[in-house]
Amino acid sequence: METYITQVMELLSLGKTSDGVNQITVAVSQEDRQAIYEINIDEFTYLGLEVLKPLNGDRIRLSPYSKWDPYRNTFYSSIIRTTEVSRDVQYFACSEAYINEIKRLRNLPPVPVEDRVEEPAQQRTQLLRQFSAHMPKILILSLVTIGLLIVLSITSKGNDDSSNTFSGSVGVAMAGEKDDDFEAPMVLTAISEPYKTETSVTAAKTDPIVLSHVSDQPDSNHESFEVIDIDKEESFFGLPKEYVALTFDDGPSTLTKQFVDILTEQKVAATFLFVGQKVGRNRDAVIYASEHGMAIGNHSWDHSLLPKDTPQDQNESLSKTNRVLESLTHHNVTLFRPPYGAVNNELVSEVRKLNMKTLLWNRDPEDWNAKKPEDIIRYFHQVEAAGGVYVLHENKNTLEALPAILKHLKEKNLKFVIFK
Repeated sequence: METYITQVMELLSLGKTSDGVNQITVAVSQEDRQAIYEINIDEFTYLGLEVLKPLNGDRIRLSPYSKWDPYRNTFYSSIIRTTEVSRDVQYFACSEAYINEIKRLRNLPPVPVEDRVEEPAQQRTQLLRQFSAHMPKILILSLVTIGLLIVLSITSKGNDDSSNTFSGSVGVAMAGEKDDDFEAPMVLTAISEPYKTETSVTAAKTDPIVLSHVSDQPDSNHESFEVIDIDKEESFFGLPKEYVALTFDDGPSTLTKQFVDILTEQKVAATFLFVGQKVGRNRDAVIYASEHGMAIGNHSWDHSLLPKDTPQDQNESLSKTNRVLESLTHHNVTLFRPPYGAVNNELVSEVRKLNMKTLLWNRDPEDWNAKKPEDIIRYFHQVEAAGGVYVLHENKNTLEALPAILKHLKEKNLKFVIFK
């Protein structure tokens, strides 16, 4: 069996030195070994990270991977924000110099933890950061304790028999209790480049998502699957636990027909989000997917970072893509997935003006970055599938992994859905 060694890169600090140099502190851990490094970063990457406000008490891991965006001519990477209840991926634009620094850190040999001696100033910084992270919880706990003491004091004064103070049934309030039939979606935030707008970060919702319409759609190509008409007023993240959805971004491509053939052979339908600029050279792929019962959605005209555009340009990107897709499918396009999951208030407004609905996701195997199909398959086996809306991409590794993915999901006895 192949052995995998996990290397974790944790972001400890982000700031500027006294002479104005942008700097981050990174802890690189591997098994029982760890080293801490301070590295200088450029202004472009610094602003991208700063917008995400990473050091607010959560644990932040830096992704060692990056991807080139050919439409905006820039690289982007991600952080993994871990709290007590969630694990969220957030994207930011970065420079090639930053990528090279991260690669360099990964190749440096970590020193054993017991051999590492922290400077007193560094120890104080770490203690302060940890104390700040837990300060809100400490304050809340203190207030609750004081409140209970006051209540007990009043109760005991008004009751001669203090032993009866806690007689009878005691109700326990569960904070953030989750509905067993619904999985709260992960938070998705916009990829952050150095621009200043009122970017709306769509928050995770703890209430079950209301489905406007669910219908069985059996046909000759598919087993009974369901079509979900999502709410136009809400950005859609996840599903009730008995459902699962596969969505494919960045097509159409020369691989689209092969994806459709595998899905059809397995009697499963999926949702394809197409980039308008690619339709001209893959017209037959769009028609093929539509004729085989796949849902077709809009993924912008050129996969650009839309929150940077004016509302007029946003509208034009969506409208132009809709026109080319509708001319081939002869169906209204009502689904929109923003590139990188990036949205702001203006974009949400333009989507609604076009009577479209925003479809996001809550499962991300990062298949675009996989080195082999097994990397993608492993993700599906490690992460709970129930209620998942998976974001996948049209590439060779994902295509090769798809049969195993479908086999695994079918074994979970989940209902496949597509969106409209």
